[in-house]
Amino acid sequence: MSMYRKAYSVFGALLMLQVFLQLYFIAGAIFTIVNANDNAKDVFLAYKNADRFASLHVANGYLIGFTILFMVAFSVASRYPWRTTIMTAVLWVLVAVQSVLAHTPLAALAALHGINALLIIGLGGYLTGTNWAFGRRASVTTKGTEVSLRT
Repeated sequence: MSMYRKAYSVFGALLMLQVFLQLYFIAGAIFTIVNANDNAKDVFLAYKNADRFASLHVANGYLIGFTILFMVAFSVASRYPWRTTIMTAVLWVLVAVQSVLAHTPLAALAALHGINALLIIGLGGYLTGTNWAFGRRASVTTKGTEVSLRT
């Protein structure tokens, strides 16, 4: 089993963790604002506290981009089929589009940020699951050749 395939799996699992943290951070920001009392002082403090969650959401989004770049490199180094490498690169493009959507002034277009996030979750989960290099689904090396145990 290639060390790079295992690294791809580890970074794929890290990606899934980062994506779920994204959901947590943005939910934390939204509910901090929504649960504020209806007076100027509390609303101001809610926005101030929500900014911490939103900042973590942004920083983690950039880290997701770097995680996917590592996955692309590990995909090439692992000699995965081009289909896997291309889909991993498409995942990075989706994250780049996510950044553009987040800074779009048109609300109807910026709302696609959530839909694009679902695409990222789906494709990231698919790539991580289908290329998992640990456990029973991992490939077995027999006399120098890899035999897949996947059904």
